[in-house]
Amino acid sequence: MSEHTLASIANALGPPDPALLDAWLDGASEAQLVAKGNQIASARVLTDVRRLYALAYSFWQSATDTQKEALRGFSPELLSIAVHQALALDALLADHEERGDSRGASRATLEVALRDAFEKALSLRDQARAVLLGVAGNDAAAQEEVNQAVGTAEDPAALARGIGALVALGKKYLGIPAGPIKTRAKLLRLDGDYIGKLETAATTLSAAALAASARPAGEKVTQGSLDRADGVNLLLLTQIVRAFENAHEQDPTIPRLVPIAARRMFERGTKKKGSGAAEADAES
Repeated sequence: MSEHTLASIANALGPPDPALLDAWLDGASEAQLVAKGNQIASARVLTDVRRLYALAYSFWQSATDTQKEALRGFSPELLSIAVHQALALDALLADHEERGDSRGASRATLEVALRDAFEKALSLRDQARAVLLGVAGNDAAAQEEVNQAVGTAEDPAALARGIGALVALGKKYLGIPAGPIKTRAKLLRLDGDYIGKLETAATTLSAAALAASARPAGEKVTQGSLDRADGVNLLLLTQIVRAFENAHEQDPTIPRLVPIAARRMFERGTKKKGSGAAEADAES
């Protein structure tokens, strides 16, 4: 197995002229590249290119003129483009995974915040119901009004609406200038501060629910960039694999480059031998 890495090959071959990649991709639409790359995970592409480009570079370094003549469809310049695109994909994937880890941690934090806000709001809602029932007294209609205001707690939105309805009812009671309701409100400490506490709980719950349900900004763009990079790398890898395949048919001393992780992305025509023999050729 070659000890060459993508970085060492890139350093040895030098940076390619950007115009070469543009020429290679000429005629391929962005949608086509993304669609091609969407069929395979980036990690699988990288697994194969790391191994196969090292083999291709090692062979070319020691190849005879006759072998190089047979290896039409391949050049060090093409390999340089492919290696640099592989490195770009590697960096993009690392950034994507790092952002994904960050999003995961952030998502977990948001979910904990939502759970805490929900539990606090639910406890306050139940307490407020009891307080308002006490303020309502023995009047059946007033008690029914409180029970209707409570609503449900099937989700954060429903719970927040229920608290809002209780707040409105509490304000209504506090607006009564005198009488038994005013007295009971004082006895049970239904006041402006308590109403404010309920409003804050409902607002906090709604904000936590909104934050937890929001999609991470730029996620689709990042995945789209990855898919495009995968597509570009697959086009280059396919050309290099086929070049070695065709050369091997002319000269068996030229190894075949057999994708393993991404083998399903390649035409069966590139594997004319049994898979075991093919892999043995590639590793030789």
